[in-house]
Amino acid sequence: MKRWTLFALTLSLLGGAVTVMPVRADEAPRAAEAPKMDEGHAAAIKAYERYQAVQKTSSAARAEALKVYREAKGEEAQKVALEKYQAVVEEQNARVEAARDEFVSAFDKANLDAWDLKAHAEVVEMGLLMSGSLKQESDPKGAVHCYEKLLEKLPKSRLAGVVRSNYLPAALMMTGDYEAAQVRVEALVKEGDEMQRPGLTTTLGDIKAVKGDLEGAQKTYAEALKLIPADLEKNDVRASAKRYLEPRIALIGKPAPEINSKHWLGAEATALSAMKGTVLLIDVWATW
Repeated sequence: MKRWTLFALTLSLLGGAVTVMPVRADEAPRAAEAPKMDEGHAAAIKAYERYQAVQKTSSAARAEALKVYREAKGEEAQKVALEKYQAVVEEQNARVEAARDEFVSAFDKANLDAWDLKAHAEVVEMGLLMSGSLKQESDPKGAVHCYEKLLEKLPKSRLAGVVRSNYLPAALMMTGDYEAAQVRVEALVKEGDEMQRPGLTTTLGDIKAVKGDLEGAQKTYAEALKLIPADLEKNDVRASAKRYLEPRIALIGKPAPEINSKHWLGAEATALSAMKGTVLLIDVWATW
């Protein structure tokens, strides 16, 4: 015998009579259930564990090769050891990148909203960070999405600070939508702490400079500089922000300094001032 647990009252169109219609319990409306982790999440977890294992063995292999090089005696032995070390580094980098790509691929396939963040916060954090990093150049909007999701789901995680102050602003700039980037970075400046605000404010100045608002950029750089204490400790992250700020304040919106290098690649050496009125892209690089 069926049990009826709910009843629905309907008003009959014929004569206005009230009719009681039984509704089975399994037909009653239910609240949508939260998605649950499945085999896709299990695959991502295993891929992350493999990535960690590869990282560990790769670090050990590089360290051993470096030790052999440092202990090599004689010029020829050092040369051979250095070549082996360089080969090991190249090989291990390839292994790490392959493991990383495998993890990101598995992570991207798993339902982001179904992750158990208490049990797998590190996997989600690294998955979103790596996925965003790989998308940064080819799909900056996709990178922004990853970083925003990381801040949404894990706002106090180990890497949330660097994502807020570094990765996300850079990705926003790379989208080319500078108006939207400015609005978001302005919000990030307000959200950030005293350690993050100088760098974020500098990025805000960069956005204004790219938009052609050089006066506004210089004012913003000056504001960023005021956020940095004069007596910084050596390991204070704001010290790097100051190093980036000073050349911006000195150069942006002002005549380019003279460059009298005698060594140009692909062109005859010439003074920069001789090219006044010409749009130039100067690639300054170095090797370590």
